[in-house]
Amino acid sequence: MDVRTVGRTTVDAWLRVARLPIDTASRLLPNGDRGPRTPALLVVDRIDATIRDTIGSLLGDEELRADATRRRAAADERQNAINLRVEAEQKKREADARLARQQDSVEQRRTEAERTAQENKQQADRERAEREQRAKQTAAKQEEAVNKVEQRKVSTADKQAKKKRLQVLDSQADALDTQTDALASSDEAQRLRKATSAAKASRKRSS
Repeated sequence: MDVRTVGRTTVDAWLRVARLPIDTASRLLPNGDRGPRTPALLVVDRIDATIRDTIGSLLGDEELRADATRRRAAADERQNAINLRVEAEQKKREADARLARQQDSVEQRRTEAERTAQENKQQADRERAEREQRAKQTAAKQEEAVNKVEQRKVSTADKQAKKKRLQVLDSQADALDTQTDALASSDEAQRLRKATSAAKASRKRSS
């Protein structure tokens, strides 16, 4: 085993011992991409890689430096993965919020449409009721006008009938008057004839 191997092993063992309290403490932190545990572990991993790279540079140990590079690249990949997940979650939250706003807008438009339809129905009902009321009033006026015309016709017919009856009664009265006059004339003629006959008989008796 050469010096570099011994140095590399020593550095690895020292770093494991040095970061053991930090790793133990980090396990007590809340987990998750947005919790403090993962960022804390990433910081420790980057410090570990930096120390390995520095010692490897001082010792001229390229393998130790290559290990540091791999650890730093792994930390970068984990960080990128975290960033991508966080970005995806953010986009999902934005999409959910946009969907919620769209649903609220649709619900609002539906409520507005229902309210407008209800108002239109009420307006139509009022207009129909007004038309029916006007139609009833018009029908009542027409019926009243017809009744008045009928009443005028009946009144005119009654007047005409009464006039005709009066004319008939007048004609009958005239006829009765004529008959009465004729009867009176006949009675007077008979009375005169009787008086003449009586006068002649008296003269004959006197002579």
